[in-house]
Amino acid sequence: MAKSATKDMTVGSPMKLILSFSMPLLIGFIFQQFYSVVDTFIVGRTLGMNALAGVGATGSINFLIVGFVMGVCGGCVIPIAQRFGAKDYSDMRRYVANCVWLGIVLSVVITVVVCILCRDILMWMKTPEDIFEYSYQYIFIVFLGIPATYLYNILSGIMRSMGNSKIPLVFLIISSAINIALDLICIINLHMGVSGAAVATVASQLISGILCLIYMMKKFEILHITKDEWKLSMPHIGILCAMGVPMGLQYS
Repeated sequence: MAKSATKDMTVGSPMKLILSFSMPLLIGFIFQQFYSVVDTFIVGRTLGMNALAGVGATGSINFLIVGFVMGVCGGCVIPIAQRFGAKDYSDMRRYVANCVWLGIVLSVVITVVVCILCRDILMWMKTPEDIFEYSYQYIFIVFLGIPATYLYNILSGIMRSMGNSKIPLVFLIISSAINIALDLICIINLHMGVSGAAVATVASQLISGILCLIYMMKKFEILHITKDEWKLSMPHIGILCAMGVPMGLQYS
């Protein structure tokens, strides 16, 4: 196991452990809010009030759907953290593997459903006609990026479940920088409109997720899953759903 990659939270001063673990989470929360502020600022300054209103009108449905996915990720890493703390690494890897299977199914199902119903959802929300197309162009691409959202959040959550909250913060900061750069490129240089803002958000999350995956494959030897551990396990899926779904509902 790479010492720099994981941290045993059962050894050492509880207060120091809590502070060293929670501070990156707090900073990460600030950067996540910064994400939205930058999107809003760039759209408002470059595309005008209607475009800004269109993006803003998607806030509640974005929070509902994407928040649910993020909450599920947060819940699914609980049994992984428990197994890591108990030093039952084989069962921990089974939970990680089943998170992958669950994520594939969940991401595909949610993405397909919300993309098909996207226009209807905006109509149910009584989105004004003059900003309707702006809202649709933005949220449709965000919904297409749900698998990228799941990828980043589940991988960063797995790292945190093993006591490492600093590396996910690093990748989140990188993601924020990429998001800003892509916002400017897609909106100003490529003239993609509000679609450009959505593409920038999804692309930055996807890049961060891929970076997390590469880092974990190189540094987390403990996560080298065997062929047997990759097998789908309904008891493990059941526990992941029991933890993930309620937290997903809380987040949404």
